[in-house]
Amino acid sequence: MNETFSLYRLQQLDSQRVQRLKRIKQIDKIIASDIALLRAQSVVRKAMEALAENEQMLQENSRKLDEKVLKRKLTQAKLFGGKISATKELQDLQAESEALARAIKVLEEEEMNLFVVNEARQSTKAKAETELQNIRNQKASENSKLLGERENLKAQLPKINSQREALHAQLSPEVLEEYTTLFKSKGGVAVAEIFDGGCRVCGVDLSPTEVQQASNPNVIIKCKSCGRILYKI
Repeated sequence: MNETFSLYRLQQLDSQRVQRLKRIKQIDKIIASDIALLRAQSVVRKAMEALAENEQMLQENSRKLDEKVLKRKLTQAKLFGGKISATKELQDLQAESEALARAIKVLEEEEMNLFVVNEARQSTKAKAETELQNIRNQKASENSKLLGERENLKAQLPKINSQREALHAQLSPEVLEEYTTLFKSKGGVAVAEIFDGGCRVCGVDLSPTEVQQASNPNVIIKCKSCGRILYKI
C-alpha cells in the first residue's frame, strides 16, 4: 500500500470537507445577521414611533380645542343670554370670551401644524416600509440562492466522509495520528508535494536521496525544513 498517496488523497478530502463546513457556517451567519435588513427595520420602527407621538399630540390638542370651544360657547351664551345685567360681570365675560377666542386660534394653528407634520411622518413611514419590503424581497432571493448552495454543500459531505473513512481504514493508527497532528498544526497542509526537486510548500531544496526515498511507497519522509510529509507525484 502506498501510504503517502493515501495521506495525500486524505488531505485533499479533508481540505474539501473543511472548505465546505466553513462555507456552510458563513452562509448561516449571513442569513442570521443581515445588517441592511436590521437597519431598515430600525428605520421603520423609529418612523412608527414618531408618527404615534405626533398622533398623540394631535389627540391632546384636539381635546384642548374642544374644551376651549365648548367653554367659549357657554361664555357666549351667558354674555348674550340676557340674564346678566351687571356691567362688571358682562365685561369679565367679554374678556373671557376674547381670551378663549385667542386660545382657540392658537390651538387651531397648532392643529394645522400637527396635521402637516403628521402627513410628513406618514409619508416617511410609508417610504420606510416600502424600502424594508424591497430589502426583504431582495434578501429572500439572495437567501434562496444561499440556502440552495448550503444544501448542495451538505449533500457533498456524506460522499467525502465515506471516502475519508475508507482511507482511515487503510492507514495505521500511528501514521494517521501523525498526519492528523500535522494537518491541525500546519494550516491544513500535512502533506507537501515535491516539485522541481524541492518542497512545494516551503520551497526548500531536497537532495536526490530524499526525493528517491519519498518515491518509495513504503517510506514516509518529512521535509527537513517545514516538517511536512513529502509526496512524490
